[in-house]
Amino acid sequence: MAEEKFNDNLMRMVAAELHLLNSVTVAREMFGRGYYALGAGEKAIVDQTVFASVQGNYQAITPPFLASQATTQPMGFRAPAQGQS
Repeated sequence: MAEEKFNDNLMRMVAAELHLLNSVTVAREMFGRGYYALGAGEKAIVDQTVFASVQGNYQAITPPFLASQATTQPMGFRAPAQGQS
């Protein structure tokens, strides 16, 4: 990171805090427990839900040419293709 700017770092911090707050709220609503009390599978479900929510909101407020770019990516590791190790 060649040129660190205070405003950029501040926006990163705010975005990270909002993402964590969103995850904690979703965990409480979906499972009735805190985010850190969830198991790995439940955390994955919460993370996918938050990601889908953020992606949907982003695509709803962006121009049509950006909203058409679907960026869905599978969670976890991909299985190796045949012949690869």
